[in-house]
Amino acid sequence: MGIRNIPSSYEAFEHFNQAYEREHFAFAEPNRRLALATRELFLSWFLPRPLRPLGAPVVHAIIDERLLDAVGLPRPPAWLRRVVEACLRLRARVVQLLPPRQRPRLITRMPHRTYPNGYRIEELGPPPPAHAED
Repeated sequence: MGIRNIPSSYEAFEHFNQAYEREHFAFAEPNRRLALATRELFLSWFLPRPLRPLGAPVVHAIIDERLLDAVGLPRPPAWLRRVVEACLRLRARVVQLLPPRQRPRLITRMPHRTYPNGYRIEELGPPPPAHAED
């Protein structure tokens, strides 16, 4: 990918990431539109349309405040952030108690409405441009 000067430790990378965010994160309307579309797509996987407004604050509770500000989404109440974090920690504990999977659960093998016959990652995206003959 041509990425250079990647920090060698997790702590150095975290410092680099935070500095980058402070310098480059800024609100722009296209950021907001993309964030809303992404949030709605995510919620559509789990909730019927009438319940999605209830799910939106939960999604906001798992996004850090710097990113929420950059994409123009509202900050959730502190109590909701604590509840969502507690629920995620509880889920992690429950998953640890489950027996190990016998087979991997690959997203590429799961049924999708938009790809009823499955897909291969290398085939996703727009088709290559047609070459006009001169």
